Amino acid sequence: MKKINKGLYLIRLGTTFSGIGAVEHAFDRLSIPYKIVFACDNGGVDLFNKKIEDRFQPIQKEIDCLKKHINELSLDEIQNFKETLFNTLETITMALKEIENSQIKLLDTLKLEDTIIKVLNHLEKQNDTKFSMYYDISKLDASDYLFLTSELKNYLKKKMKNDLITDINQLEKISKDKQYRFIRRKIKAIVKQLSQLHGTIGTLETLNNLKKIKSFSEKKAYVDALYKDKEKSNFVKKSYLANYSIDEKDFHWNISFLDGHAYKNKIDLYVGGSPCQSFSIVGKRGGFEDTRGTLFYDYVRIIKETQPRFFIYENVKGVLSHDGGQTWEVMKNVFHDTGYDFKTYVLNARDFGIPQNRERLFVVGFKDKKDFNAFKDPKKKKLEVKMSDFLEDTVEEKYFLADKGITFVTDSKNISKKYTQINGDVALCQKANQQFNWHGDFIEICTDEELDSMSKIDQKYFISDKVKKYILDDLFFMNRKPSEELMDLDIARPLTASMHKMHRAGVDNYISYGKKLPASERMIRKLTPRECFRLMGFCDSFKHVVSDTQLYQQAGNSIVVDVLMEIIKELNQIK
Repeated sequence: MKKINKGLYLIRLGTTFSGIGAVEHAFDRLSIPYKIVFACDNGGVDLFNKKIEDRFQPIQKEIDCLKKHINELSLDEIQNFKETLFNTLETITMALKEIENSQIKLLDTLKLEDTIIKVLNHLEKQNDTKFSMYYDISKLDASDYLFLTSELKNYLKKKMKNDLITDINQLEKISKDKQYRFIRRKIKAIVKQLSQLHGTIGTLETLNNLKKIKSFSEKKAYVDALYKDKEKSNFVKKSYLANYSIDEKDFHWNISFLDGHAYKNKIDLYVGGSPCQSFSIVGKRGGFEDTRGTLFYDYVRIIKETQPRFFIYENVKGVLSHDGGQTWEVMKNVFHDTGYDFKTYVLNARDFGIPQNRERLFVVGFKDKKDFNAFKDPKKKKLEVKMSDFLEDTVEEKYFLADKGITFVTDSKNISKKYTQINGDVALCQKANQQFNWHGDFIEICTDEELDSMSKIDQKYFISDKVKKYILDDLFFMNRKPSEELMDLDIARPLTASMHKMHRAGVDNYISYGKKLPASERMIRKLTPRECFRLMGFCDSFKHVVSDTQLYQQAGNSIVVDVLMEIIKELNQIK
C-alpha cells in the first residue's frame, strides 16, 4: 500500500471477473482511497462459441475438425494434455456409435420415418424451402429423423398447417416418448461437450500464438483485435467503465490471455472469483468438467504472477459440497501451492445488513504470515431492515406512469365510461389484461398506499396472468410453501443472473399488491433492476447504462458490497 498522506494509504487494486465492480464500490462507500491497476471481464462473450447441430453428420464433422486442430497445437507445456484431448474425442465417438444403434431401434419402434417423409414431401410440393436440405431422403440418417421430429412439429404448429393435423399430432406424441427424449438428451450432451472442447482448443491455439509475442502491449493488442467485433456485446465492460476510472489499456478481455507478470508487485489487493454456475445448486454443477470451472486455475495463476499482498476469492457455497467435497480439497491444495496463507469463510449477506439470504464462500489470502495472524474475522451486524425497505419509492422518469396511472384511474371521463371505478358497489367486468392498461376496480383490490406505489413502477415489471399461474403452481414450488409465503419476503432470496428470463416461485423474488386477497387474485411484480442493485449493496449513484436484461444479469453475478466492506475494513487495519 502506498502512503499518500499521514495515516492515509492508497490501495492498489487488481480484479478479474471484475463484473460491475463490487469491491470498487465498497472502497467508494468506505471512502478509502484506491487505484484500479487492472481489471478483466469478458462480459460473458464467448470468443470460441460454435453452434453445432445435434445431428450425426455435423457432430462427426466437428470431431474430425477438432482432431486436426489438436494435432497443430505445439506449446511444450500442453503436449501431455493433447493426449487427454484425443482420448476425450475417442470417448465421444464411442458414445455416438452407441446412440446410433439405439436410434435405429427407436425408429423401428415409433414408425417415425413414414411420418417424417410424408411431411417433407408435402412441404416440397408447396415449394416451402425451410427444410429443403432434407428433401433428399436418401441422405438422411437416424439422427436426422429424430432431429426433424421436434423441428417439424414446431414449424407446422406455428404455420398452422391444418391439412397435416394428423401428422402434427403424431410428431407431438413421438416427441413426448421417454426413449426419444432420453436419446435426444444424450445427443445434446455430446454437442455441449464438443462445444466446450472447441472453446478449450481455441483458447490453447490463442495461447500458442501469444507465446510467440514478447511485448506485453503487443499481446494486449493481439487479444483486443480478437475481440474487436465483440466490443458492443461486452455490457459488463460498458457498466464498469461508466462507473469507475481505469486506463483502457489496463482493462482486459480474458483472464486466460492475461499475463500477470506485467503487474508483479504493483497491486496490494487482488479480488475475483471464477464463474459460479458450474458449482451452483441452481446451475448444473458441472464443476471442473465445465470449462467455466477450470477458470479457477487462471485466477490462481494471476496470484502467483502478480504477488499481491492480499487476495479475496469469492464463489458459491456449493463449491464446498461439489463432488462430495473433492472439488474443494483440490482447490485448497491449489491455494496452498501459491505459498499464501488463507482463511476461509461462508458469509451470508443477511448477517451484514442486507436483507438477502445469499451465502457465499470467501477465501482471504495473505502473502505475509504476520498479516495472516493480524487479520480479524469480518464483523457481522444485526439485520434491521426488510426487503420492503429497499423497494423504489421514487424512480427515474422512464419508470413513472405519470398520467397513465393514478390520473387515468381517477379521470371522470374514464369513470363515466365504466373503464374504472373507485369503491364501487358492483365490480366492473374484469378484463384479462387490466393490470397492464389500468382498467378495472382498483380500490376494490388495493389500498390507497398500494395504488400509489403501483403508479411508480413501470407496467413491464408486473407479471401476466399466464406467468402468475405458472409461478404459483404447486408443480414448480421449490420449497412447497403456501402461495402467500412465496411473495413479499422480509429477506430476499439470492438474486440470480437468470432472474430476467425465468420465473420460479421458490427461487425468485416477487412483490404483490392487494394483500387481503388470495395470492392468485393479487397483482404481482418482479423486482426492478434498481431494487436488485440495492439488495446487492449498490447505491443509487451507480449509473445504469445498459438494458434491464443486462442489469438483472449483472446484479445476479455480483458480490454483495456490504460483505466486502467488512472484509476490507479488517484488511485496512493491517498496516
